[in-house]
Amino acid sequence: MNIMNSLKKSAIGLLLFSLLLTGFNLSAQRTYPTSELWKKHVASFREADLKNKPAENSILFLGSSTFSGWKGMANSFPDHRIINRGFGGSQLSDLIFFFQDVVVPYHPCQIIVYEGDNDIASGMWSEQYLQDVITFVRLVEIFLPGTPVDFLSIKPSPGRANWTEEYNKANELVRQFAGSKNHLRFIDAAQLLIDAEGNLIEDYYVDDKVHLSPAGYDLWQSAILPYLSDKALKSND
Repeated sequence: MNIMNSLKKSAIGLLLFSLLLTGFNLSAQRTYPTSELWKKHVASFREADLKNKPAENSILFLGSSTFSGWKGMANSFPDHRIINRGFGGSQLSDLIFFFQDVVVPYHPCQIIVYEGDNDIASGMWSEQYLQDVITFVRLVEIFLPGTPVDFLSIKPSPGRANWTEEYNKANELVRQFAGSKNHLRFIDAAQLLIDAEGNLIEDYYVDDKVHLSPAGYDLWQSAILPYLSDKALKSND
């Protein structure tokens, strides 16, 4: 796959291509349609960082409400330095736009991303989502070279059953792309939510049938833990 040609095919890719040519900061652009929605979230991250600066070489979790709703994330991984910068309703394009604000300042030793859920539910095709995955990974390669990135599989849910097929397509595309990069991995946590007959286990979801319950987060904790970098172990401090 020719990554630069692929980047040019998507709107977000064009933003990155412009960045590479001009050196402009993505978050300085004013044409991104949903930037106003997330400015308060990004500002709240800055305020929190000023009060309690996160340690470098932590593991940075980025994504939508599946991560922002994981209130006890740091307690789920007590041996590791964890930074949770999920913001509800976000899409991967939002992480790309605010990359200089929510990724670069933390100098993480590892990045774990959960997106795609809202992206596809908003009308994006799996191939378009892949282009944003490629763009995000390229940004990491440029600004944080050598930093490993893990993409969690998009979870199926009873409340978004209409998009299950497209979620599965997107997961397979990201899995294949991850196989082409030494520093990129695909964590398939979605399959843990399905029983032996192929049915979703509803105990793993809250009442809205989209977001994970405490039992669902416990399940994901066990799936993610083996992938966490030893560089973020608190015992190394």
